Amino acid sequence: MHFDAFLERCRAQWPEFDDAGRLARSRHPADRSLSHILSEIPGMATENKLRLLNCAVASLDQGEVYVEVGCYKGASLVGASASNPHARIFACDNFSQFDGAADALRRTLDAHTAPGQVTFHDLDFRDFLAAAPWGPARIGAYFYDGGHSFRDQYDGVALALPQLADDALVIIDDTNKRAARSANHLVARALPSFELVLDLRTPRNHSPTWWNGVQVFRYRRRPGDHAIGFPGSGFAIRKFIYDDILLELKHRRRALRKSIKHRLRTTH
Repeated sequence: MHFDAFLERCRAQWPEFDDAGRLARSRHPADRSLSHILSEIPGMATENKLRLLNCAVASLDQGEVYVEVGCYKGASLVGASASNPHARIFACDNFSQFDGAADALRRTLDAHTAPGQVTFHDLDFRDFLAAAPWGPARIGAYFYDGGHSFRDQYDGVALALPQLADDALVIIDDTNKRAARSANHLVARALPSFELVLDLRTPRNHSPTWWNGVQVFRYRRRPGDHAIGFPGSGFAIRKFIYDDILLELKHRRRALRKSIKHRLRTTH
């Protein structure tokens, strides 16, 4: 990853780029040529996010690839690949949360990306990262937008680390979520070479600025990185709190609301 080139592209798009507070409130980049994507392809993204991914892909070094986990209907893939026709892109989604999105994604790729540019795998991200179909190339830019339970988020970062280039960019979506932030922090605490360079929070989900928050990390491989074990200390207690307690309560509340709505419909 040409990290300095990435920063230059970002500063050209957002003059306030070095002021995280102002950048978090920015409504759109300077170049608005990607704005049509979100009106043509349903997605959980913003114009800012698409341009950020596009800048990352434009800054790939020779022999590097862009990898995306969690594609939904493909808006982010189209944004990332736009004006980058020679970039190699690999993506996965198992659509566990979105029925019917698989066919929409395939139509999107056929209509909006260069033939053969995007290699898509209908897989769980763990199997996808283990298979590493881009090999022997390395990942120069990695976008994780898969499940955001604590365990999913932690694995989505930690399992990608061996596949990253020696200097790589990691962009993570939906980082307003406490479980996601905690998982990212735990990885970064264990691995000093995994450095947080951008942390943009939004006042709510579906924000027109950065949707539900974005974090950007720079990974610069060091000789001792291979000896760091994952999961690290603190993993079990965080998983217990965020997934076994809080996430389980959330699922139960949803199930209860769904049951109440069903009963109301059937009694009227």
